Amino acid sequence: MNTLRHTLLSLLAVALVLAAGTAAAQDDNYDVGYFTNANASGAPNAHLRLTNDGYDSSSSLCANLYVFDNQGEMAECCGCEVTANGYLDLTVNSNLVGNMLDHGTRPTRGIIKVVSSLVPPSGTCNPMNETPTDGIKGWLTHIQKASASGAFSVTETPLTDSNLSQLELSFNLEETCFFVQWLGFPTGVCSCTDAGD
Repeated sequence: MNTLRHTLLSLLAVALVLAAGTAAAQDDNYDVGYFTNANASGAPNAHLRLTNDGYDSSSSLCANLYVFDNQGEMAECCGCEVTANGYLDLTVNSNLVGNMLDHGTRPTRGIIKVVSSLVPPSGTCNPMNETPTDGIKGWLTHIQKASASGAFSVTETPLTDSNLSQLELSFNLEETCFFVQWLGFPTGVCSCTDAGD
């Protein structure tokens, strides 16, 4: 009986350690989502909806956005200010892939990454130099094509909370964004103009 009890307690301890490790991987300042059927004939426009949860009710936050095509190449990036308890609605076709680097081919599928960060002392959000902090939450609509009819349906899901490593932040996002905007300016810069939907 003592052996069974010891085994059950050991299994419970392992489960608690694994659960704590999984919870620690969530950082609440880095979210990822996908888009499909962008710029497809007859398809509705997908929307990225962002809010500032108002944890610090006096502070705006930056939603730093990085848009990748299906081959993993960054196409556009920008930093959008969202006021405390505010709401920002951006469309995939116009705001996020409407100003492709060097006027390249607009992707139909891709990934959007969002880093929630403090507004810098300059007062202008900068996706190339940021201080991640919690607060920006997001939802993304997905345009799904029905195989038989050719009609489209729309679903909406929260962005997926992801683990932001220093390599991902400094090299894959900030430095790549710098090169995209430096090489292609004024292309490669997404738009923070609210879509009003």
